[in-house]
Amino acid sequence: MYSWIGKVQQNMLYSWLFFSCVLSGAIFSLIFLSSCSTHPVLSGKLASDSIAEATKREFVAATLLCAKEEYREAADSYQKLLADEPSNAAIHYALSKAFLGLGVIDSARLYSEKSVLLNPGNKYYLSFLAGIAHHMHDFGRAADLYRQLVVLEPGSAEPLSSLALEYLAAEQPEKALSVFQEILALDPKDKTAQAQVLLMEIKLLHYHDAISTVMELIEQGNEKDKLSLTLGELYMQTGQHELAFKTFRDVLQENPRFLPAWLALFEVSVQSKNRPVFLEDLNRFYNTNQVSLEQKIDLAKLFVVRSSQDSSFVAPSVAMIDEINKRHPNNSNVYALRGNVKLLHGQEAASVDDFKKALLLESGNIGIWEDLVAAYLTLKEYRQAEKTVSAIKKRFSKRSLRFRALEGEVSFKTGNVKKAVMLLEKVVQPNVAKKDKQLYLQAGSTLALCYDKLGFPDKSIHLYENILDIDAGNVFMMNNLAYVLAVQGKELSRAKELALKAVAVEPENASYLDTLGWVLFKLSEYDNARDNLEKAAGIDTHQPEILDHLAQVYEKLGNPQKAQEMKIKMNKLQKK
Repeated sequence: MYSWIGKVQQNMLYSWLFFSCVLSGAIFSLIFLSSCSTHPVLSGKLASDSIAEATKREFVAATLLCAKEEYREAADSYQKLLADEPSNAAIHYALSKAFLGLGVIDSARLYSEKSVLLNPGNKYYLSFLAGIAHHMHDFGRAADLYRQLVVLEPGSAEPLSSLALEYLAAEQPEKALSVFQEILALDPKDKTAQAQVLLMEIKLLHYHDAISTVMELIEQGNEKDKLSLTLGELYMQTGQHELAFKTFRDVLQENPRFLPAWLALFEVSVQSKNRPVFLEDLNRFYNTNQVSLEQKIDLAKLFVVRSSQDSSFVAPSVAMIDEINKRHPNNSNVYALRGNVKLLHGQEAASVDDFKKALLLESGNIGIWEDLVAAYLTLKEYRQAEKTVSAIKKRFSKRSLRFRALEGEVSFKTGNVKKAVMLLEKVVQPNVAKKDKQLYLQAGSTLALCYDKLGFPDKSIHLYENILDIDAGNVFMMNNLAYVLAVQGKELSRAKELALKAVAVEPENASYLDTLGWVLFKLSEYDNARDNLEKAAGIDTHQPEILDHLAQVYEKLGNPQKAQEMKIKMNKLQKK
């Protein structure tokens, strides 16, 4: 929102510049130049906006230069005029516009401030300076200027709107809310102000005030369904679940096809932990003929997505899918969806059964075959995954990029690293990153591991860098890049920074602690390296690489006995 406000203000500045320059020769010069005064301005008194009759022609000529966008020449002319009329607000104002045309914002601000100082009651000067202050991100100054305009134009909503937007830009929502309420006092039916008041009340967690605002809007009859949805959600925020239930049900009584209301109704049950009511409403939903099967499945998918972020939605999402399955036992999409839910929540073996059932009903759906491959990969049943990939290649002549990525991962897991590279390099392309970011990241991480295996560290480093450019918060990639840099002895300070970030996000991840320990070892910070590697070895007791790193640290610390102990444990693990 703030960037949009900035753009509007900037456009307003330049529009005013060109408009005023064009009119200056005719109207501006007549208004501001007609009454001439050469008397000096006394301290504490306002300057007259006049220019000596003898300098009118020079001023008009400078203004015409401004109109022709010859801002440098115009500025020079205005500055010469200021030498004779240093306290003339009109010349300061004109010079400010010329500097703005040149893009010299600091000088434009300087002369604009002077024009306002000399004539603080001029609305044009105040507005122009407010625009410059906003452009320079001095939102406080801009707000002060708009408040002065509000005083000069009582009863006008325009300066109030500008003031409110300035407070928003300054991240002062309480003040913005107050100003929007002033606008509503002038015009209770101002839709923009109504919407802003509601947004501010919600943002500031003034939920009870927001409830009153929404109810007023509903009474006006505008977008009743959407506003009722907002009202119900506000009731949820304030813990008024019964009112939320009633609000959503009233909406559905009038419009049973309104899916957002169904979704919100189910969310109330989940939030209030009222499973019987959830199942009762779910039964009503699935029994209605006014919502298609596809829409019912889509709503279940939304709950599945929520379940990946909030565990309280796991059981409800499974219940939704099971209820659809009871009513439509021959629908392959329902089995596939249930398989994905199980795969998402650690029931990989059970997910395989669902994917197989789905394929019995619809063997020509390549998406379900791909889901089955993904399930086998998660289960580390790489040979089964390989067999499934072969079956897909025989059955389907056209295969998706996702399949190519899966085949590449299967090849990597089964030891055919060169084939994996050949497949994955066709997926890890810039156009794929734009179209399907998740696929690019998945395939890219596997490809980087392939490069590591084949001894191409520069390629893997480059790829990790590309991935982090796209997904800066990817701690898995941070860790891997830090480790490769440590192994290569390159950019160790950066490797340490990356490893520390990864461990900060997942402090109990043994792999990340091992990477950090190894980076510290490379930096000769042996005590810190030991602490992190000992913690890693305590979390994961089955990784010989961690023990190898720890043994090398003990040797550097002059503890050969502990180093030997780690080597013995490492050899035992390697023989298993």
